[in-house]
Amino acid sequence: MKRGDMILILVVLLVAGSLYGIKAYKDHNEHYAQGELQAVITVDGKEYKTVSLTKEEQTIDIQTKFGHNILKVYDYGIRMTYSDAPLPIALDMGFISRPKQQILCVPARLMVEVINPHRSINDDNELDAVIQP
Repeated sequence: MKRGDMILILVVLLVAGSLYGIKAYKDHNEHYAQGELQAVITVDGKEYKTVSLTKEEQTIDIQTKFGHNILKVYDYGIRMTYSDAPLPIALDMGFISRPKQQILCVPARLMVEVINPHRSINDDNELDAVIQP
């Protein structure tokens, strides 16, 4: 590799790192008050339930034809405490409490996502459409 190639690679890496850093900084500084966030629980792509993330402890028992899962809401966040999946990887996803964080249980077709319901509608990172075959 020549000197020009190394400089080009370095410039590309610096630009990519800068863009990633700016995006992370913007997402990290999203303002919300504790207690105003919600968790949207979907099963097989359909909304199952929306819960407010509060300090009070709450248990959500989800039994569907795809599996059995238990979620626990506490300290303004949510975590999965039980899954009957063969490999319960969703239990390792831990406690989530910030917008856009997710817990996924693929065998149970379950997704839990933290959202900020007061977020601006004109967010460039939001999903625009879903195309199904």
